[in-house]
Amino acid sequence: MNSPLQRHEVRLRGLPALVLSQLGGAEWAVSWPGFLPIARPDVSLSPATTDSRSHNPLQAGGTAPAATGQPGARADSAAAVREGGLRAVVAANSFAQPPADTAPAGFSVQASVRPRTVTVGDRFVAGAAVAVPAGTRVAVEVPRDSGDRWRVVGTATAAARDSARTRWLVVVPMVAWVPGIADSARATLRLTPPGGRTLSIPITLRLPDVRAVLPNDTAQWRVRPPHDVWGPSRDWRVLAAQALLALLLLALIAWLALKLLRRRRKQLVPATARQRALALLERARTSGFVEAGNWKAFYTLVGDALRGFAAELEPRWSTDLTSSELLEAMEEDRVAAADLDALRHLLRMADLAKFARRGRAPDDARRDLDEARRWVEGFAPPARAADTPDAVDAVAAGAGAAP
Repeated sequence: MNSPLQRHEVRLRGLPALVLSQLGGAEWAVSWPGFLPIARPDVSLSPATTDSRSHNPLQAGGTAPAATGQPGARADSAAAVREGGLRAVVAANSFAQPPADTAPAGFSVQASVRPRTVTVGDRFVAGAAVAVPAGTRVAVEVPRDSGDRWRVVGTATAAARDSARTRWLVVVPMVAWVPGIADSARATLRLTPPGGRTLSIPITLRLPDVRAVLPNDTAQWRVRPPHDVWGPSRDWRVLAAQALLALLLLALIAWLALKLLRRRRKQLVPATARQRALALLERARTSGFVEAGNWKAFYTLVGDALRGFAAELEPRWSTDLTSSELLEAMEEDRVAAADLDALRHLLRMADLAKFARRGRAPDDARRDLDEARRWVEGFAPPARAADTPDAVDAVAAGAGAAP
């Protein structure tokens, strides 16, 4: 806390200025040196002296009786202090903002921004096309935004667009952090003509329209009021009709899918045993095994076609039988000798190729395939004796005579 015994001073932009202490009487009025009035517009305030010499009342701007006994002298001193402080503040503020330089002749600026609309966090480029006198160097300075609403990313550059340095392109990469910012920003061009001093020319850069990431929160969206949670909010009959329609559609789709699968299965799988055997022989012909010399794979298909066809015609001619067993069973069933000889030859070639890895000429293999096709197309199992009418009558008579 200040006391009457302390010397008071105020600081105006770093310059100490003396202020008289409380004027309580003649003793305090003559204890400090007086102010020296000057005729210049600005004011110089005399600081407090630390001189140890005694102060003469006659040096304070008047006689001792005038300084100690007259109230008018004290009022004049206070007025001088107030006037001097006001002049000091005005003089200090006059040097705060230096005046901008005048643009040279032929100077012009055309600002632009790309893109014109961005989202918060997206980068954009603010630029300007500058025309200056020939030989002038151009530099750009962009002050930082006080609110940090936008920021310069990287370095602002100025590049000459012609050899005479009369046209320059100013490029300022920037990013915006806040939506709805102002459409312009202040910048300063530093123009340095040949052999001259640098000029500071203020310009305005254009800024894009910055949109927010989230949509605007408007008052048109209202929360629906609560409603009764017991039971459905719609008519149950409508829901039942919709469920029934959905079930009918599902049933129709399942029926169509099943019908399509059956039709495809009929196309892929032959209907009769003869057709299936011929399809397997056709697969052996188009497999390329003959051209590749893969006799085991080729004769395996041929043998499977013949054995499978015989097994489907007569269960006793099962595929589990060997070739000799199959031929013996067919001979017992009175198969024609020509059919047995053809089948015996084909099964023998198939066994030699599968088990003995015996080779075969391509032409011979093709003849064997044609022979197997003719055998499948023309072979018919003989009628068994038990299937004839006489055999049926004999069996019936024997059954009737039995006790």
